[in-house]
Amino acid sequence: MPLLSNLYLFRKTIITIVAPLVLLPLLIFSPIDDKFEASACAFSILLMAIYWVTEVVPLAVTALLPLVLYPIFGILEAKLVSPQYLKDVNVLFLGGLTVAVAVEHWNLHKRIALKVLTLVGAKPRWLLFGFMITTAFLSMWISNVATTAMMIPIAQAVLDEMSSGSPANDEEIDSGCNTPDHYDGAAFNAEYTAENSALGAEIGNIGDARKLGKRLASYDEDEMPKWAFSERKRRHSSGGGVKYAKIHTGEVDDKDVKIAETSLAIPEDDGPDASTDFLVEGPERSRKLSGGSVKSKKDAKNRGMCKALTICICYAANIGGTATLTGTGPNLIMAGSFKTTFPNAPEVDFGSWVVFAFPGMVIFLVFAWLWLQYLFLNMSFKDIFCCSKKQGKSSDEKLAEKVIRRQYDALGPMSFAEKSVLSLFIILVLLWLTRSPGFAKGWGSLPIFKPRYITDATMAMAIAFLLFVLPSEKPNMFCWKVHDKEGPVEPLLAWPVVQQKMAWNVILLLGGGFAMAAGSKSSGLSYWMGVQLHPLKDMPPSATVFICCIVICALTQCTSNTATATIFCPILSELALILNVNPLYFLLPATVTTSYAFMLPVSTPPNAIAYSYGHLTMTDMMKAGSLLNAVGILIVVFSVHSFGGVSFDVFTNCPDWITSEACNLASNITANATLPTVIPTVL
Repeated sequence: MPLLSNLYLFRKTIITIVAPLVLLPLLIFSPIDDKFEASACAFSILLMAIYWVTEVVPLAVTALLPLVLYPIFGILEAKLVSPQYLKDVNVLFLGGLTVAVAVEHWNLHKRIALKVLTLVGAKPRWLLFGFMITTAFLSMWISNVATTAMMIPIAQAVLDEMSSGSPANDEEIDSGCNTPDHYDGAAFNAEYTAENSALGAEIGNIGDARKLGKRLASYDEDEMPKWAFSERKRRHSSGGGVKYAKIHTGEVDDKDVKIAETSLAIPEDDGPDASTDFLVEGPERSRKLSGGSVKSKKDAKNRGMCKALTICICYAANIGGTATLTGTGPNLIMAGSFKTTFPNAPEVDFGSWVVFAFPGMVIFLVFAWLWLQYLFLNMSFKDIFCCSKKQGKSSDEKLAEKVIRRQYDALGPMSFAEKSVLSLFIILVLLWLTRSPGFAKGWGSLPIFKPRYITDATMAMAIAFLLFVLPSEKPNMFCWKVHDKEGPVEPLLAWPVVQQKMAWNVILLLGGGFAMAAGSKSSGLSYWMGVQLHPLKDMPPSATVFICCIVICALTQCTSNTATATIFCPILSELALILNVNPLYFLLPATVTTSYAFMLPVSTPPNAIAYSYGHLTMTDMMKAGSLLNAVGILIVVFSVHSFGGVSFDVFTNCPDWITSEACNLASNITANATLPTVIPTVL
């Protein structure tokens, strides 16, 4: 067995070397229509696909291969490949993520989350609802990873209060201060590295998701990423020692910077599952509990609540990200790939995407809420769907409300910087939604603007620019002199913050997908793929889209969502042309489906974070995720039929921006059929 062990240890090196050798016949024999460029492009794409699926090389590094292989093989000139890595969609992502960095930097997302939780109350079902809608809303605008890493510690603090039976000492609760008083760029650079960025982990390798989750759940200062760990303190009360781990989402902890934290009360035992010892069956658990025993009904309720609150956050993050164009990577990959394949087509804009995806997201989120209640909270269908008589709050619910209210109050009043960032964020969303909503003319069609000159990226970069200009405090000048500090104040956002927290790897990954599509079209590989898919022309389009969603949903459970979207978008575009349907009819549901990865901890980084806290088992995720995957496919197919026509006109089979043999043939047939009726009229 030592041989097998060594092979496993060096599996990445072996796959990296063997994969191009296995694909070498494509270059030697050129089997694709005896055309070397098409065969070489197939070699490049298959090599990238293998590296993406096996993750032997970081996804962003694999995405750089077209810059090397396409010019060498004569597929595409280098000067034509390079622009693919900074297209309009990449700029949109850059601008949108810059705003998200500002929201995280001033901890505005935590204020929004806690405010919503204070409104919904602490009844188990409504607490679950509050966490889900808050997580889904935040993940529409900021990284799914950052949202999950911020929400789960809050849920853990609530669970700790409910399980302990008594509120924690106020002195032991983190201040929750959310506004940095001073920014020190040198200190920031010393603390951060690119790999420790929460946003950078959003499209990380799936193989790294397990490590990410373990590091987040770990209370070891050496193991936890610096963006998720600020300090570890030991505080001792008269009743015994209690350790406190403080987790936050991206601020710097040094002598000049205040950080936003969530304090988690953790029993004395070390390890990622130490905070959940009260849920573990066995004599060890009994010795830790006062009185030596706890009713099994109470234990089951605690276990179910912990499972439900943990899993609902990662699921809501995955679902919420599908509602906006910038919510997750696959959405942007589809938009860019579509524009590359069909350059004359109208762009996939933010407003139209929201019209298509938001209703389905809401429906799916409500179903997930009901399903998790039934599965983990031991609620019957009668309890879920019927309104029972009003009952008083239990002691656990009162404690949960207390800890949420205490953390919200600890944030203090909104600072000038928070109000400024919130105002800019709202302005950006309104500009996105009203520029070209799809079902009506927006402000982008006003006569003062040239047609198709302004895109969503224009507005994103305008707001991003203002973040680096507008002050973080009221200006100390003229009649606005409100503090004693002399000189100009710091802006809302500093470049070192963006430099370290920006997901630069995602920009490269997006560019790699666009380069792949451009090379496939230029070399003739796309046309060859369309010919091979010709036998599917007799299949009904509705059945085809359903089958495609099933295949993609199965694949995305074990591979990166972005890699799945990058591989399938060009294929589905060609399939749509063969079937003589609008490509968006296939692309829209398939893209949303890539985010429906619910069954495995390594399906997405949010899943890994939730799983690594120790409440969930693999069986729990398989049981909950399998039904959600099935229902998600039904909902996304329903969405494209109900809202796709309004937002993207997907039922126009041959729009004028498509040039394909099937559409040309259909146009000729239509013209010939109408000719006999037209001539007599003229005569």
